[in-house]
Amino acid sequence: EMPITYSSSSSMFCASCGSILPTPQIAPSDITCKVCGEISSVKEKAHELVCRLEKVYEKRVMEDVEDEGGADSIVDHICPKCNNGKATYSTMQTRSADEGQTVFYTCTNCKHKTIEYS
Repeated sequence: EMPITYSSSSSMFCASCGSILPTPQIAPSDITCKVCGEISSVKEKAHELVCRLEKVYEKRVMEDVEDEGGADSIVDHICPKCNNGKATYSTMQTRSADEGQTVFYTCTNCKHKTIEYS
């Protein structure tokens, strides 16, 4: 069996196995490959821009607001639960952009919620 050797001028890859090395927090320092355990030395880089990018995702949750004092418009909509003829509504784009908005109705009498995909 012939051993495979990797050659890279970049300190981002392990010289032994070729996998991506973890980004060091400070330089100079030694970093250990998480795949093969090889220890690589990272030298200080002068006159070079070095950066670390991180993606941060924000989770947004729509909160159910019960009584906001007239924040939603009141429309004619028959409640399937109590047959009341008035409801507040709000809209949101829940499907692809070429499809209609989703309408959320809330009965003004019993607070029953219905959804209409328009």
